[in-house]
Amino acid sequence: MKHMIDMHIHTTASDGSYSPSEVVSLAKKARLLAIAITDHDTTDGIDSAVAAGFCNDMEVVPGVEISIGGSDDIHILGFFIDHKNNDIIDALKSLKDSRLQRNKEMILKLQQNGFDITYEEIVEMTGAKNVGRLHIAQSIQKKGLVNDYRKIFKKYIISGGAAYVPRIKLGEREGIEAILKAKGLPFLAHINYIKRDNDDIEKIVCRLKGYGLAGLEAMYSGYDDKNELFANSLADKYELLKSGGTDFHGTRRRGVYIGIGRGNMSVPYSFLQTIKEAYLKRL
Repeated sequence: MKHMIDMHIHTTASDGSYSPSEVVSLAKKARLLAIAITDHDTTDGIDSAVAAGFCNDMEVVPGVEISIGGSDDIHILGFFIDHKNNDIIDALKSLKDSRLQRNKEMILKLQQNGFDITYEEIVEMTGAKNVGRLHIAQSIQKKGLVNDYRKIFKKYIISGGAAYVPRIKLGEREGIEAILKAKGLPFLAHINYIKRDNDDIEKIVCRLKGYGLAGLEAMYSGYDDKNELFANSLADKYELLKSGGTDFHGTRRRGVYIGIGRGNMSVPYSFLQTIKEAYLKRL
């Protein structure tokens, strides 16, 4: 049996459809050796995931995913963070506050475009404490206002859409330093999200390493062969650690399954072993 892991997983603490304990159970059924909980802008699911991991003999890495920078869609994964650290708590609170304001502004624009939906309804329908665009779009579908939530994304709440509102993010250095102050290791997630040519992406990686970037996502369910080859070449060139994950959101991201992504992923435990060795050296 292959020793597989998944280091990019979301739960109901952000925009996943399964609770932290349910995610651990799914990972156990998938015969994974370890997972990382990396919810957007929150660490609320970590304690229950770690507890479930202890009961199920499953290694659970405490993590987070945050967006940084300006117009580029740069996401940073923080692994082995001390989620009780005041610096990370303050940074995530600022992100949650800006997310709430952004959501309310987008919902107002959606109302102006004819959608009878309120923020309170979305919270009630989803049970989410940390509402995101996916919750908004799927709630509109659930209410019967569209037949496919992806239409809401494409026409209204994707960048340039009629109801889109830009996010307020942490600066590049600020985001990386927040993870470092919480004794975590910052990794650049899914480089294919950065809509730049390879030369520009390499410049971003070089700049982020100067701020303390420790690694990048070398395996990802959204990569094609060229993305994966490029990600690995960057990691090798800049002596960065490698991680791999599915970006599992449960039923809220169709066709992406825990541990195997779209069916062909196999992230080796050796990735995590190397990351743990680097983490222990920093303590």
